[in-house]
Amino acid sequence: MQFRILGALEATGAGGLVPLRSVKQRSLLALLLCHDGTVAHSDVLIDALWGAEAGDAGQQRLRLQLHRLRRTLGEHVPIAHQATGYRLRVPAEDVDARRFELLVRQGRSALASGNDAKGSALLRAGLDLWRGPALSGLDDIHLLHRQATRLEELRLAALGERVEADLRLGRHAALVGELSTLVREHPLRETFRGQLMLALYRSGRQAEALDVYQSGRHILTTDLGLEPGPELRKLHAAILSSDSSLSAGRAAPHGRHVHRRAGPRHGRGCPHCASRRH
Repeated sequence: MQFRILGALEATGAGGLVPLRSVKQRSLLALLLCHDGTVAHSDVLIDALWGAEAGDAGQQRLRLQLHRLRRTLGEHVPIAHQATGYRLRVPAEDVDARRFELLVRQGRSALASGNDAKGSALLRAGLDLWRGPALSGLDDIHLLHRQATRLEELRLAALGERVEADLRLGRHAALVGELSTLVREHPLRETFRGQLMLALYRSGRQAEALDVYQSGRHILTTDLGLEPGPELRKLHAAILSSDSSLSAGRAAPHGRHVHRRAGPRHGRGCPHCASRRH
């Protein structure tokens, strides 16, 4: 059986999509999956599913939900009872999030060895597993929210690394549209803004690259009273001077998220985007 949490929770068997009819059943399955084959303690599950409402009936309620979940998933998906809780034994390759993390590790290893094409392909394969926000509709539970946040941060980091590899491979023109969308979606994420500036510059669109910097600086100084980080400012200066280091295939300065406070006079410079999520 295949399990997918990179989007809305889904379980797929030989007969197709497995119906997970109740929110409690979906939440319990998600909690077990997020323990990655380790034991989920009963107290943790009870607190996540019912909180203080569980009362003295918490164990009984949990056993009932586990019975229903076992019946739904079938005997081929064992949920083992341990001394302190329960463990869902699922091969790593049957859970999309675990496949994603493996592909990210493999992609990073390829990049570290200098193989940008392989690294980009592996990272892209992992990113293609995403269908929407992780654990969509279930992240009101603290443990699931924390897992969803961790996975989203890993997704954004992997996306930035994949784009960086593609820039080194000379794919700047094809990246402009994707990066424009990413900058709109993550206006305070400096990595994507710097990459868009570089992609535009290498595509012969210097004025647009400078405008991307200026619009970002305006957001930072107006909303947060901050200046762009040093790396983005360095990239901006390099684009202004048409620095030869910006040619395709060379490393370019950008991607940090350190800012300094804006002075009382902001001038007409420009914000970049911090690599923090909003």
